[in-house]
Amino acid sequence: MPTEFDFVAGTEVAKFIASNNQVDYIQGPLGSGKTVALLLRAMRHAQEQKPSPIDNIRYSRWGIVRNTLPDLKRSTVKTWLELFPEHIYGRFNAAPGFMQHRIRYNDIDAEFHFMSLDKIEDVRKLRSTEFTGILFNELPFMAKEIFDEAHSRLRFPPERHGGPTWCGILADGNAPDEDSWLAMITGQVDLPPGLLADEIAQYHWPKAWGFYKQPPAVLEAFNARGELVGYTVNPATENLRNLRAGYYDQQLAGKSRAWIESRLMNRVALVVEGQPVWPMFRREFHVAREPLRPVDNHDVIVALDFGRVFPAALFAQEINQRLYVQYEMLGFNEPASVFAPKVQRFLTQHYPDFNVRFVGDPKGADKGQATEQSSYDIFRSHDMPVVPAPVKQNDIATRTEAVAYILNDNPRGHNRLVISPLCRTLIVGMAGRYHLVREDDGELRPKKDKYSNLCDALQYLCLGLGEGRRMVGLKPIGQLRPVRVFGVRKSMRRVSA
Repeated sequence: MPTEFDFVAGTEVAKFIASNNQVDYIQGPLGSGKTVALLLRAMRHAQEQKPSPIDNIRYSRWGIVRNTLPDLKRSTVKTWLELFPEHIYGRFNAAPGFMQHRIRYNDIDAEFHFMSLDKIEDVRKLRSTEFTGILFNELPFMAKEIFDEAHSRLRFPPERHGGPTWCGILADGNAPDEDSWLAMITGQVDLPPGLLADEIAQYHWPKAWGFYKQPPAVLEAFNARGELVGYTVNPATENLRNLRAGYYDQQLAGKSRAWIESRLMNRVALVVEGQPVWPMFRREFHVAREPLRPVDNHDVIVALDFGRVFPAALFAQEINQRLYVQYEMLGFNEPASVFAPKVQRFLTQHYPDFNVRFVGDPKGADKGQATEQSSYDIFRSHDMPVVPAPVKQNDIATRTEAVAYILNDNPRGHNRLVISPLCRTLIVGMAGRYHLVREDDGELRPKKDKYSNLCDALQYLCLGLGEGRRMVGLKPIGQLRPVRVFGVRKSMRRVSA
């Protein structure tokens, strides 16, 4: 194992390397040595693996995961090869779709598989192999479902070789966004108010797991009036002696306060990259202080986006021309055949005996690649008929303008769009995570990710309620027919529009 990275005893990074917890996560600022510690920790366990009773070899297999392939190559693999160069540890296989470094020396035989999870098929790779341990480089960018799935793949080496001496999940990352499952599960932000018991149970960090939070790299400097006037390098920051002189001073230049808090101060903060699609959104004005609850004698409107990676649904009611968005639902890597029953169960639990209307992405009427059924067909088979949002050619400008209109339309100072604090991912998206990026053709378009799917659902919701017509001075046309949603074992009956 390389020895030039000798971390100071008693620091969080040293504790992380020496730990034997089955799950360990280290969070820290840029330059704090956490990724190096992550990779050294895996090699430490590979060396400590007990020899096979068959041939006396210490076998282990490791998955090293990053969210995108460019980041995997540019950052994770680069750091790995600095620690374990090919001229000492053997050739690194960089073949497309199969990046691997098999290290054999003395009695050690360790396989290190490098994977990105930015495509659906990459998620399947995680399920196709058994590992001793899985490492998540920059865990805040991973979906919780991927993190959960990793636990089921820890079965190497097999029992005939003595089984794993240690197996588990290791991860590192900067401070996550405020809506991140990781921020909630590690207790860095409060859970949204009003969660049910089974929902709260998903955000529990077991005592047996380790969470190592490194000190901030910089400290705030205030004047006598309590005003922030600058930052100073924290002498207690970890790994400082391995950084070039002035490293953190250079990082501060031209950065926003949110970026500094997240990347350098190790605080949960919302870092906005690019131009927000809805700069007129104001959290203090458009988000309710308390969770919104269903109101009797008013229809429920469910707005749907059918993206395969992150299918999304919003649950809302329109009361006195004000739109109350009460709940959000975001799936992960699941087709409409899986997402539709989840929506149906949610309606049965939260909106019993309510009339429900459905509006969705017009592309949901397209047939699937592996089936002749469209998303609309699947929802209809669950007695949830979806009406396409009224927008020609699914024009993104019309869709985003419909939301902008209701955000700006505040008669007598009352916000027409009211969002429940339970809709945390939608709120963060509207606050700036849903932003414009320049694509290959030179055009600026909203970035596609989990935030865009919920924001797309909001666009279909507004259009379905006639905001697209209101913004051009026309009256809305009622076109959504309500249905009554029952449990899975019961049928549904249509009621009058």
